[in-house]
Amino acid sequence: MVITIKERDEHHMSHESTSAGVRMWDVFQGDVLVGVYHSEADALKYKDLLESGRLDSPKKPPKR
Repeated sequence: MVITIKERDEHHMSHESTSAGVRMWDVFQGDVLVGVYHSEADALKYKDLLESGRLDSPKKPPKR
């Protein structure tokens, strides 16, 4: 599955966010939006995590 990061344009943000200079990055897995981040670095970290497959096998909760 292809994972892409796109900076959100002003047409997909509120006027308040645009006026405040807020920038956002959307992470897509194929055509599905899987994450939204306020920093490009965080979006890239999430992309790397998805590509590594570490999210594919969730850990079992610890026994009590």
